[in-house]
Amino acid sequence: MYRALADAEAAAADDGLPMRPKPVRIRRPGDPLTSEEIELRERLQAKPQA
Repeated sequence: MYRALADAEAAAADDGLPMRPKPVRIRRPGDPLTSEEIELRERLQAKPQA
C-alpha cells in the first residue's frame, strides 16, 4: 500500500504542475486591471468565435 501511494505521489510530482493552486484576488468593479488581466482580455477578444 505504501509503495503504491509513494509511486502515485512521485508520478504527480513529475507532471510539472504545481501541487497547490495559485491564489487569486477577486476583483471588484472599478479596480484597475493587472498586466496579466489585460493580456488575457486582449487574447480572448482577438480569438475568433465559433
